[in-house]
Amino acid sequence: MSASARRGRREGKALRCARLLALAAAVLALLAGQRRAEAAPEAHVLRIDPRASTVDGSPVLTTVLEVVQNKRLSDLTRNCAALTGNANLDCVADAIEQPSALYSSFDFPDKNAILSVTVDGTDLPAKFESKARWGDSAGQPGVGTAWLILIDAASSMGNRFDEAKAVASAFVNAMQPNDIVDVMFFNDRGIVEDSKWVSNKQAAAQAIAGVARTYPTQGRTRPLFTIIKNAATDAFKELGNAGQGVQVPMHQAMVVLSNGSAGADPSSTAAASNLLREYLTKGRFPENNDVLPKTPVPVISIWFPSQLVEEFTANAREFMEGMANTEIGGFFSVVRDGQQRRAANIVNAIRTRFNKMHIVKWRVSCVAPSITQTFKLAFINTDPPIAGDATFQNVPVGIDPTAWPLDIDRDATDRAAKKTPIYPGGTVKIFGNFCWGGNAQRAEIYMVPKNQAAPQSLQGGNLEDAKKAQRTLIEGGMRGKAISAGDSVVEFELPDTDKFLVGKGDQTTARLIIYDNQARRTSAVTADKILTLKAKEAPLPYLLIGGVTFGGVVIVLLLVSIFRGGGKRRGGTVAAAPPRPIVAGSGPPPPYAPAPPPPGDFGYGGGPMMGPPMGGASRATLSGPAGIFTVHPGAEVRAGRDGASCLIALSEPRVSGTHASVKLEAGQLFVRDETSNNGTYVNGQRIAAAVWTLVPPGASLRFGPVEFSVRLE
Repeated sequence: MSASARRGRREGKALRCARLLALAAAVLALLAGQRRAEAAPEAHVLRIDPRASTVDGSPVLTTVLEVVQNKRLSDLTRNCAALTGNANLDCVADAIEQPSALYSSFDFPDKNAILSVTVDGTDLPAKFESKARWGDSAGQPGVGTAWLILIDAASSMGNRFDEAKAVASAFVNAMQPNDIVDVMFFNDRGIVEDSKWVSNKQAAAQAIAGVARTYPTQGRTRPLFTIIKNAATDAFKELGNAGQGVQVPMHQAMVVLSNGSAGADPSSTAAASNLLREYLTKGRFPENNDVLPKTPVPVISIWFPSQLVEEFTANAREFMEGMANTEIGGFFSVVRDGQQRRAANIVNAIRTRFNKMHIVKWRVSCVAPSITQTFKLAFINTDPPIAGDATFQNVPVGIDPTAWPLDIDRDATDRAAKKTPIYPGGTVKIFGNFCWGGNAQRAEIYMVPKNQAAPQSLQGGNLEDAKKAQRTLIEGGMRGKAISAGDSVVEFELPDTDKFLVGKGDQTTARLIIYDNQARRTSAVTADKILTLKAKEAPLPYLLIGGVTFGGVVIVLLLVSIFRGGGKRRGGTVAAAPPRPIVAGSGPPPPYAPAPPPPGDFGYGGGPMMGPPMGGASRATLSGPAGIFTVHPGAEVRAGRDGASCLIALSEPRVSGTHASVKLEAGQLFVRDETSNNGTYVNGQRIAAAVWTLVPPGASLRFGPVEFSVRLE
């Protein structure tokens, strides 16, 4: 082979290599471009439901969410672009109604998920509890959808009205056991029929059949945007978090069945439909709502084309299509004349996506001390990366922070009590995830008396019922004292009374409630969830018994010694004391005199007296952390927060304005509760209101949570 041939061969090989490299680079670039064109998977929180915690007594939050990769509608209907008229509409509807046409669903990666709640500017992570697919949980309480169905009954619908009713009936017939529905009809001006929220399929079906024909026209334009927005606001505002005589499910959706006709109304354009979509996606009804929970609403928009002016027809299609928020489960399709058979495909496509949602439960130990809360859902180390959801910013979710249960680790607390049963006058350790930052002043414990019943359940009640149950059990119980408190364990000293012991022997138990006096939150209060620990009767004070016994033995020995050495002689005469020796230069011995009592034993010169001096006390002294107050005879002294009328002024918020009165009469102290909210207690026992009650010397006197010791002088 010649040199020129070899050179040509080398050049040809180099050229082929360059071409291969260029092709590989082009393929990689194409693949990278395709990957960039695909939407990233996203998580959408569709509901945060706190109601289960009120029933279960645990701080568990239930979230309804989905993790999907949305697809562009334009990519889906690209092949329809070359078609016109009815062929184009049928092509679009066929493409959209295919299974999973608009999205790809992902499993919820719980090991990579973080749900946080913002408290005092800090994001505190919640603990993952469980997850389940929506479709696998249809029989569970609350797993259902609140369907708002809007049916266009304007005269412009013509014969399409009956077809719209047929599609509405398909949605009603597909209702699940926990679903509810509100069927509304609207004409050219507003809502003309409303079934309200009902859970009965038959009632909803009757509501649909009850409107037999369209309503007369009221002009060439109609404010379609305003009609739909007002209907959604009224329905979902009424739904709220408690419902109107129906059990409200955890999910919600709106179905709009219309020809989209608005004439030349300037507020019902394609751009306006985008505003309507954003309004429903935000889920605030109305926008400035700061009380009712946030409820993002997927919008199912079904267009029924009617004979309209060409320009109005284009606007109607754009309006109906733009209203569907497909990113959170919304849907758009077209039903032409005589095509109500599409109803089954439409309902199936929507139900299929809803069934792929996730019900994820989280243990949320801390919440912000306000009605509005901020939750964030984020993901780490996922492939592909999943975008989180931070749309729940300073919004109401239905949490009353004072009714949110404390996070008690019942298993750890129960194990400790079984190992060392609690008893009156002893101590108990409560384990959990507390939010008081180690501040023992916030931790309180109340023992529930054995004859006081706890509520069986708070289900079906409202949040105020839960708070009333908490107050009742706290006010009737006996309070212990926090010795130490941390974020995961708190130790209490229990009151020295057996009135909280239930049962006998090995079956003895004690019920108790933990209270955070700053956040005003308690542990569970219902009969099946209240903290019930193994207990026993107080052990005998062996050291005291031993000391008393030893002292008794010493006294007996002394008496024996006295009788042996200093008793009577035989013959009945008393033995004389031996004469003292006389030392030269000294005088006679001094006469015998008893030694004076040491200072501080009894009486005015020393320690506490067991009672008032002879003739009754001349004053009473109340001493405690709140100060020292003196009560003199002849005047009633009031105690309370009202400093203008109360000499015993107390700033504690749980003390009433005029909480109680005390007086010193006939040398004894008396107290009268002035119908206070949190009661007056003598030696731990709550006294009757409006009755003078004797306070013994040395007793403890408590106004609500403020305690004093009593001394009579």
